Amino acid sequence: METRKEKILNKHKIMSGAKITDILLNPNYVENYIKYALQEDEGDLIATDKGSEVGGKHARDSAIDLQMKKLIEHLYSLKFKLEKEKKAQEKEKKSSPSAQSGIKEKGKIINSQKKVTLLKNEQGKFPKRISANNKLCRKCQERGASVTSPVPQLIETIEIYKNRNAEEQRNKIYLIEKYENMLRNIKKRHLNEINEIKNNILMDVDFLIQKYRNISLELLQISKEKEKEKVYEKDKITEICINACNKFEEDVKKRAKESMQVHETRMVKVINDTKREKEDLEKKIALWKKKSNEEKTTNEKRICDIFEKKIKEEHALNEELKNRISVEQEQQNGRIKSLYSKVDSQIKTYEENIVRVFHNILLKNGIKMDLSELSQIVKEEMDEVYGDGNLGTRNMKAGNETLKVKYAFVSFGISCEDQKLEKRF
Repeated sequence: METRKEKILNKHKIMSGAKITDILLNPNYVENYIKYALQEDEGDLIATDKGSEVGGKHARDSAIDLQMKKLIEHLYSLKFKLEKEKKAQEKEKKSSPSAQSGIKEKGKIINSQKKVTLLKNEQGKFPKRISANNKLCRKCQERGASVTSPVPQLIETIEIYKNRNAEEQRNKIYLIEKYENMLRNIKKRHLNEINEIKNNILMDVDFLIQKYRNISLELLQISKEKEKEKVYEKDKITEICINACNKFEEDVKKRAKESMQVHETRMVKVINDTKREKEDLEKKIALWKKKSNEEKTTNEKRICDIFEKKIKEEHALNEELKNRISVEQEQQNGRIKSLYSKVDSQIKTYEENIVRVFHNILLKNGIKMDLSELSQIVKEEMDEVYGDGNLGTRNMKAGNETLKVKYAFVSFGISCEDQKLEKRF
C-alpha cells in the first residue's frame, strides 16, 4: 500500500535541491524558505494585477494555485527524501563493515574449532582430540614411530597451548561481542534521534501544508471581492459611455440637418434660375417667330436665312445651357459626396476624441486599459443598445433623392487620410 501511494504522489512531484544535512543542521532553513515563497507569491500577485482586467480573475487564481502547488510539491519532496534516507540508513546498518567483520571472525573461530580431527592412538582404542595445527604429533602418528619418554611432555605442552588458545579465543569473542553491543546501542540511539528529528520535520511539513491551504483560501476570497468591485466599475463606465454616445448622436443629427437645409436651399435657387432662363428663352423664340411671320411676305428668303441662323444659334445656346445644367448637377452631387465624407471624418475624429477622453478618465481613476480594448468595449455596448452599430436613420428629400445618415463606432485607429482631414477642418 505504501509503495502504491508513493507512486501516485511521485507522478506530480518535483525533487528539491536542498540537502538533508542543510535541513537538519540549519534550523532557519524552513523559515527562510517560507519567507522566500511568500515573497514570490506577492510578486506574482502584483504582476497579475498589472495585467489586463478582462482575464485578471483567471490569471490571479491560476498564479495562486501554481504557487500553492509548488509549495506543497516542495514539502512532499522533502518528506519523501527523508523517508528514502531513513530506508537507506537501515540498509547501511544491515550491510555495515563492522557487522560483516564480526560475522567473518565468528565464522573463522567456528571453522578452527571444527578442524580438530579425531585420531586413534595405537595402544588405546578411544578417540583423542588433537589440534590440526600440531604438525609434530600428526607426523609421528603417520610414521608410526615409537614415542616413549617425550610423548607425555608433548601432550602436556599441547594441552597447555590448547587451553591458552581457547581462553584467548573466548576473550576475543567476548570483547568483540561487547564492542558490537556498544556500537549497536550507539547506532540505535543515533537512529532514534534521526527518526525523531525526521518525524518532527514531517509534522512541521504537514502543519505548513495546512497553513498555506488556509492562506490560499483567504487569497481566493480577496480576489472574489476585487472582482465584484471591478464589475461595479465596469457598469459605471458603460453608463457613462451610453450617455456620451446619446449626446454625440443628437449633435451629429443636428449638424447633418443644418447642412442638408443649406444645400437644399442652394439647389432650389439653382433650379429656379434655370427655369427663369428657360422661360425667357421661350418668350424670345415666340417673339422671333411672330416677327418672322410678319416679315415673311416682304423678305421671305432673307428672313428665313436669318431665322434659320438664329434658330441654330439658339439651339446651340439651349444645348449649352443643358450641358451647364448637367455639369452643375454633377458638381452638386460631388459636393454632396464630399459633404458625406467630411461628416464621416468628423464622426470618426469625434469618436476617437471620445475614446481618448474615456481613456484619460479611466487612467485618472486608476483603471488601466488599452485604447483598442476600450474602443472594442464601447462598440460592443453600442451594438447591444442600438443593434449592428446603426444609431439612427434620417431621410431627407432633395428633389427626387433621399439621404440616409448612418453611424457606428469603429475600432480605434487614425489613418494618414483622417489626420489630413483633421488638419483641414
